[in-house]
Amino acid sequence: MNANRIIDMIVRRVMRRLVNHGVDKGIDMASKVGRKPGQSDVENGPEADRQMRDATKRQNQSAKQMRQVSRQMRRFMKF
Repeated sequence: MNANRIIDMIVRRVMRRLVNHGVDKGIDMASKVGRKPGQSDVENGPEADRQMRDATKRQNQSAKQMRQVSRQMRRFMKF
């Protein structure tokens, strides 16, 4: 390897880290827009637990329906 390739490799790695760090910070800042000061991003309490269980249940039902649809599609779509 020559020096030029080594320098390019190091510069690419540093730039990748800087860009990823900047994107992460930007996403964090954008997620805080519209939130009141002191308001956490995760609600605690029984209501939040119930909402999480309901969301998980809906997601599992949706996945089950998609599996059923894909099985039916395989039956009818023969190439």
